[in-house]
Amino acid sequence: MFENISTISDLLFLTTNHYGERDAFSYLKGGNMYSVTYSEFSQQVTAAAKSLILRGITNSKIALVSENSFDCLKWCFAVPLSGNVLVILDNMATIQEKAYMVEHSDTSCLIYSHLNQPFCDDTTKNNKSVQHTICIEEDAENHLNCESAVELEKTDGSELSYIFYTSGTTGKPKGVMQSQINLLRSSLYLSYSLKVKDSIFLILPLNHILPFANVVFSSMYSGGNLFISTGLKNLFMEMQEVRPYCTFLVPALLTYFDKMIHVTAQELMKISSLDQLTARKQACDQLLGGNLRIIVIGGAPLDLEIAKRMQELGILVLNGYGLTETCGSITVNPNDDNRLGSIGRINFNSGAKTKDGELLFKNPYLFKGYYKDSKATEEAFLDEWFLSGDLGYIEDNYAYIVGRKKNLIVLPNGKNISPEELELELMKIEEIGEVVVCQENGKLTAKVYSEHDRLIIRKKINAMNKMLASYKQIESVVFCEEEFPKTGSKKIRRGEI
Repeated sequence: MFENISTISDLLFLTTNHYGERDAFSYLKGGNMYSVTYSEFSQQVTAAAKSLILRGITNSKIALVSENSFDCLKWCFAVPLSGNVLVILDNMATIQEKAYMVEHSDTSCLIYSHLNQPFCDDTTKNNKSVQHTICIEEDAENHLNCESAVELEKTDGSELSYIFYTSGTTGKPKGVMQSQINLLRSSLYLSYSLKVKDSIFLILPLNHILPFANVVFSSMYSGGNLFISTGLKNLFMEMQEVRPYCTFLVPALLTYFDKMIHVTAQELMKISSLDQLTARKQACDQLLGGNLRIIVIGGAPLDLEIAKRMQELGILVLNGYGLTETCGSITVNPNDDNRLGSIGRINFNSGAKTKDGELLFKNPYLFKGYYKDSKATEEAFLDEWFLSGDLGYIEDNYAYIVGRKKNLIVLPNGKNISPEELELELMKIEEIGEVVVCQENGKLTAKVYSEHDRLIIRKKINAMNKMLASYKQIESVVFCEEEFPKTGSKKIRRGEI
């Protein structure tokens, strides 16, 4: 029924018509569980959109900065529904980084959460282009109960509606321009491969395109109930309460899940006669609610050993891949043909090929360009093909990644090294917390952050070297005293190490 979907208005109409009184979103607040039906969600979003028009906020850039919440999600729908462009800021960015995005995007209205009040104060003081501010918590009643007969702007969904700022590991973030039809259609094609049902657990931040488009829209397409988590602090308590069927994670979170399952299993084995696998299964059910069957991974390389351990517990780990420019996932491993090691099958209506080892993608719904940066937009394409910057190959319509083109290390002997390949091997050393491989002073160097014995780490790296080709062996190890700087999506900023 969603085959011709083009606009947020279409999505609200269709989901209300088919799923009306079914719960669409749930969240915990003050220790109580709240649920909102598809019909209620449509009414609240429409009211918020009309309230913007009544305030004279039209054809404008509206920046949104907030931690994940149901109220934040409503504005993600209401702003484009009102005919404005939503600029989604990284809630974890510094005030200076947020200020750059607001200025660069020509924002004239700021919607913010109470925790971002200092940023709002700084913005209204230093950026005179921002004429309107809306506090999500304090102004909710003024915007979410609008019954006016004001008409919403008609659209075919092809115009600019969203700007997502990339959290690049080098240089200034770029504003990726997206339309409603781009996000809706690409997420629909993802749902052809990825079958989810029942409750979905959302923990990834909404300022990234994967959780906003792929997770939220996929849940709505399936008529599911999406639970909006408050974050790591209450993670396992919430999962035990919600008992989700599916969640979307980055590899760092999957590693955290694996670690906590291991720790809990060890505690169970101390007080009972359980074998290790049984203890791990009980620990998994105890922590994750006992109903989790699918984890979708994106954003960084997947540790295959962790994926296999999770699958021993009855949880299918499906790796996917996408960029902000590709509207999130453009590949995903389908439920019925999961190939660990691959980033997934090319999504319906998309194409992929390689050129000089780089993965190139195309479909009708690639991004509309970088905001105010025509040069970078032109450089991102080879004819109609988007240059991903990732090195890899394609087999049987499944894509595989070996590293990032810009990270490629060219040795004096002409050999090419993908540092990500070595970093995955190094992270198998349990004493290593974080690692970056680079070339320094002509040597292949591992920069390591760890709180464990350095001599043990050096011995294990030497043992690992014996299993590698001579040109891939780590020649130097540098220990760092602090965790590495990261982007909002938890990717290491290599240029700052």
